[in-house]
Amino acid sequence: MKRKLLLAGLSFFCLLFAKAQHYDFPSPVSFSLGLSGAADTTVWSLFSNPAGISSVETPAAGVGYHNAFLTEALSSQTAFGVVPLSLLNAGVVYSRYGNQLFNHQHISLSIGRSVAPYLRMGVRFRYVMRTIKHAETADAFTFDAGFSLDASEKVTLSVFGRNAAGQSLKDEFSEQPLASFLAVACNVKLSPTFGVIADIMHRNNLSRQIYGFGMSARVHSTVELRGAISAKPVRLAFGTTIRWEGIELTMGANHHDQLGLSSTAGIVWHFEGKGGGEK
Repeated sequence: MKRKLLLAGLSFFCLLFAKAQHYDFPSPVSFSLGLSGAADTTVWSLFSNPAGISSVETPAAGVGYHNAFLTEALSSQTAFGVVPLSLLNAGVVYSRYGNQLFNHQHISLSIGRSVAPYLRMGVRFRYVMRTIKHAETADAFTFDAGFSLDASEKVTLSVFGRNAAGQSLKDEFSEQPLASFLAVACNVKLSPTFGVIADIMHRNNLSRQIYGFGMSARVHSTVELRGAISAKPVRLAFGTTIRWEGIELTMGANHHDQLGLSSTAGIVWHFEGKGGGEK
């Protein structure tokens, strides 16, 4: 009986905490900055809109680390790779969130393809497994999809749906919802080196909208700077990407108005050329 009460209490705590914490690894160029990631066209779109990987031109692999609110127990790690093929681009991801007492592990396969010069589409299949010490493991399969449409040479509209079926992790004590949302973003290139992004994300499990506005500027051939602000909750964010030969170092951080600072960092290796961004 004591064991059941302990597990029930831990599960209830996890359900409460799920409202504040996102268990997927956050992309340092989008979600870590408070943006939905619908407009992402970099390798990091493996963690957001899968249509974005259709813009990746060279094989790449990377690793990343995320720390939420400066608490080690809330950290997550990931390893991933993308391979451009003749008919489509494919990417695989493994990520782990939490510690030995409570953790989530994700394995996903993303596929992206340019179906026209102005239209890119992508899908993601993901297996999610949750482990609580001394409790039965819970797992689920989820499905994500998205597309990006070039309305003009400077304006791109993107739509991204995560976990459209609203899958949850269930065990004998509780049901834990997984992130489920629909996001729409507009990316405007004001110049070859400067652009702005506006997006809105509706989280189904919380019945609320998150609004975000970001900008990026390439201040040097090897350095790109980013900034963003989002509301509900209010977050101020900044990030950067430094490129050298075939290596990219990307960092992003945001400050939650109540919970504090979170940061994400990752390294990507491009095996041919210096790619990494958009086509």
